[in-house]
Amino acid sequence: MKLKKNIFDRLSLKKKISLNSKNKLSDQLFLESEKNIQLIEQIKDLQNNRNKIDKEFRSAYLLKSQNWYSQKLTEELDQKVTKQRFIEKELKDLQQKIAVEHQNMTKALKKANESRKKEAISLENKRELMSPKINKL
Repeated sequence: MKLKKNIFDRLSLKKKISLNSKNKLSDQLFLESEKNIQLIEQIKDLQNNRNKIDKEFRSAYLLKSQNWYSQKLTEELDQKVTKQRFIEKELKDLQQKIAVEHQNMTKALKKANESRKKEAISLENKRELMSPKINKL
């Protein structure tokens, strides 16, 4: 005979579902962070390569286009660094929420086990009281 689920079992299931969704979100944020770090490194490499170009006689149009390109690289780098800071903050907050959620889930599981044990003990006591006692003298 299976005991019916108590409120703590349901609560622990709810916490598990929430924990799984937060873990998936955390994985996605981590992957996004990795991609962003790679893009930042690529932009920095491009900027370093731009600085190494030897200085020759250049036309005004070429200088203007190089300046525009350098400016765009700098803007893109600033955007990616800002995005990376935001992702890191979100990831940190999400990890804290995951830790709290995990603690709540383990507490709910512990309470569910205690409740099940109490129910089993009370059921055993009822069965004991219902069975007739044989008195032997």
